[in-house]
Amino acid sequence: MLVVEHESDVDAALIGERLEAAGLRVDTVGPDRSREVPRSPAGVDGLVILGGSMDPDDDAGAPWLPAVRELLRTAILGQVPTLAVCLGAQLLGMAVGGRVRRIPDGPEIGLVGIRPTDGDIHRGSLLRGLDPDAQALAWHWWEVTDLPELYDGRPVEVLARSDRCPVQAFAVGEAVWGLQFHIEARTRTARTWAHSDPARLHAISLDPDRLVSAVARAEPTLVRTWSDVIDAWIAVVRRATTN
Repeated sequence: MLVVEHESDVDAALIGERLEAAGLRVDTVGPDRSREVPRSPAGVDGLVILGGSMDPDDDAGAPWLPAVRELLRTAILGQVPTLAVCLGAQLLGMAVGGRVRRIPDGPEIGLVGIRPTDGDIHRGSLLRGLDPDAQALAWHWWEVTDLPELYDGRPVEVLARSDRCPVQAFAVGEAVWGLQFHIEARTRTARTWAHSDPARLHAISLDPDRLVSAVARAEPTLVRTWSDVIDAWIAVVRRATTN
């Protein structure tokens, strides 16, 4: 398993725990690891692209981003099972010819309801059967828009939305998923982000401590809900290696 980590305080967290529990070997690359991002997933059975605080189009400030987009394109062509989270989902959207933009009404931060569409029935069922009251931690200033219907002949399909974000999850073909929300996040992650720049949260009328407390109360449900989804994705990886 190859994990691309854009910065050390946005680590694999719950995804990493589930990969370890499944007995999978994880290789993590990225700038804070002083390990270059490859442009091809050759020799990799599964690919995880994590989030980060950089803008998805800031190739000057984050010069490894073009390599990540190329890595995603080659993963799609080979249908290497891929899970792209938050910034990763935005980079995936760009890689297939969609657009990214700053959310016009301001960032989506905190626990949000995730409402799956019918599309996931045809895309591996990662979100099928999700509780209608399911929540996840969102923490993004940018969003994916204008996804194409096809990329390299493979369908591109929106799988979930929230009240403020029309594209919370999407699939490219049968093995590549982008999730705008943080499937991996636990209270530890929320606390790190909230306290790294509390003034930025206060500026949009969010109380960092209340936000972290809300995630802490929801953590048992978050872990249970998203562990099931991560495990479903791991099952996709295992099936791909046996075909």
